[in-house]
Amino acid sequence: MGLGISKKEFRMMAVLLSGAFLAVLNATLMTPALPTIMGDMGVDSTTVQWMTSGYALTEAVVIPLAAYLIGRFSTRRLFIGGLTLFGCGSLVAALAPAFPVLLAGRVMQAAATGFVMPMVFSVVLLLIPRERRGSAMGIVGLIIGFAPTIGPSLSGLLVDSVGWRGIFVIVCALACIIVLLAAKELVPYGEFRRTKFDALSVVLSTVGLVSLLYGLSSFSASDNVVINVVLIVFGLVIIGLYACRQLRLDEPMLRVSILKTPQYRTVVIIIALFQAALIGMETIMPLYIQGVLGHTATVSGIAMLPGAVIGAFTGLFAGRLFDKHGVRRPVLAGAAGITVGLIGFVSLQIDTPIVAVAVIYAVMAIGMQFTMTPVNTWGVNSLPNDAIQHAQSTSNTMNQVAASFGTALLVSVAATVSANTTSLTGLENTFFGYHAAFCTTALLAGVAVVLIVALVRDGKHDSLCGFSASAKFVPDSLSFSKFWQTVDVFARS
Repeated sequence: MGLGISKKEFRMMAVLLSGAFLAVLNATLMTPALPTIMGDMGVDSTTVQWMTSGYALTEAVVIPLAAYLIGRFSTRRLFIGGLTLFGCGSLVAALAPAFPVLLAGRVMQAAATGFVMPMVFSVVLLLIPRERRGSAMGIVGLIIGFAPTIGPSLSGLLVDSVGWRGIFVIVCALACIIVLLAAKELVPYGEFRRTKFDALSVVLSTVGLVSLLYGLSSFSASDNVVINVVLIVFGLVIIGLYACRQLRLDEPMLRVSILKTPQYRTVVIIIALFQAALIGMETIMPLYIQGVLGHTATVSGIAMLPGAVIGAFTGLFAGRLFDKHGVRRPVLAGAAGITVGLIGFVSLQIDTPIVAVAVIYAVMAIGMQFTMTPVNTWGVNSLPNDAIQHAQSTSNTMNQVAASFGTALLVSVAATVSANTTSLTGLENTFFGYHAAFCTTALLAGVAVVLIVALVRDGKHDSLCGFSASAKFVPDSLSFSKFWQTVDVFARS
C-alpha cells in the first residue's frame, strides 16, 4: 500500500502503531480475568470493577494533557517514556501483593496510554501526506478495531494457561521490546507548538471529567440516581469552565477553539454519536443473546466476532476509497449499511435465530466502520497541521465521554422499561427492556446518519488534487454554513 513515505518513516510508523496496538489490546485484556482476581485478592465484584472503570477514568483525565505534553517533549522522548511507564505499571501489577497495588499498576498503564495514544495518531497523521491520510486512518482504525476484538478471547486463553499475573508479565515484555525498537528507529518528528502549563486548567479538567464519567458509568447501578445526576451536572459545569478558560488563555493547554471549525465540529458530533451507539450496542447485545435467547457467553462472543473483525478491516478499504474519490461516496455507502442494520436491530424478537442476530450486528458494525474512517479523515483535513495534536486530544476525550454516556443510557433504558412492564412474564420484561435499548441505539445512530447525509460533502480541499501541506479549511457549501449559524443562534437563545 503506497503511503507516500520513506522506508525510515514507515519503520517509525510501524513502531508507533505497535505501541498503540499494545495499549488498546491491554485495555480489554483484564475483563475475563476479573473473577480470578476476585478470588486471589479477596475482593468483591464492586471493588474489582475498578480495574476497568479506574483505567477508563485515568485515561480520560490524562488525555486533555496530551496536547501540552506533545508540545513540551519530543515525540521520541514522549513515546519511549510513555511505554516505559506502561511497562513499569505492568510489572507492578504482575508482582502486586494486594489489590491496591494491582490497581496502582493498572493506573500507571492507563496514564501512559492517555498521553501516548494521541501523540501516536498525531505523528502518524503528520507523517502521511494529506492525499494518503484516508489509508493511514484506515490502518489506525484497523488497530483500534482489531485489538479489542481479540483481547477478551486472548485473555481467556492466557488466564487458563499462565494466569492473570502472567498476562501482565507478557505485556511488560512486549512493552520492553517496543521501547528497544523505538530507541533504534524513532527520531523527533513534527514541530508541535509548545504551550504553557496552567495548573487551574489541569484541576478543572480533572475534576470535571472524573465527576462526569463517574456519574455516567455508575448511573445504572446506583442506589441513589440523584447523586449521579448531581455529579453529571457538576462535571458538565466544570468542563464548561475549563473550556471557557482555554478560550481566554493566550496559550491554552488544549485549543478547544478548533471546535469553531464547522467541518471538524460536525465530525466530532458524528463520531461521538457513533461511539455512544457502538459501545452501548456492544454492552447490550451479549445481555440480549444470553438473557433472552438463552445462549452461552461463548456463543454471544462468537456471534459478535465476525462483525467486529470484518468491521475493523472495512475501515482500511474505506480509507483508500476516501483517498481516491473523496468523502461523499464511502460515507453514503456506510450510511446505507447502518440504515439496514438499524432496521434489523429494531426488528429483533424474543426468538430471533442467533445467525440472524450475528448478520444484523455485522451489517451495523461494518456500516459504522465504513463511515467513521472517511469522516474522521475529512474532519482532520479541515484543520492546519499545527492543530492536529489538539484535535486528537479533543476527539479522544469526547469519545471517552460518549462511550460512558452510551453505556449508561442504554443500560438505564433497558432496566427502566423492564421494571415498568410488570404485566408480562419475566422473559418478556427482559426482552422489552433490551428492545427499548435497541431503539435508543437506532435513534443515536440515526441522528448521525442524518448529519452525514446532510452535511458531509466533498469540498475543493477534499479531492486528491486539492490537497496541500498548508491547506486551510474552507466551508464546502453555503447550506453547511447556514445550518451551523442556525444551530448557534438556537443555542444562544
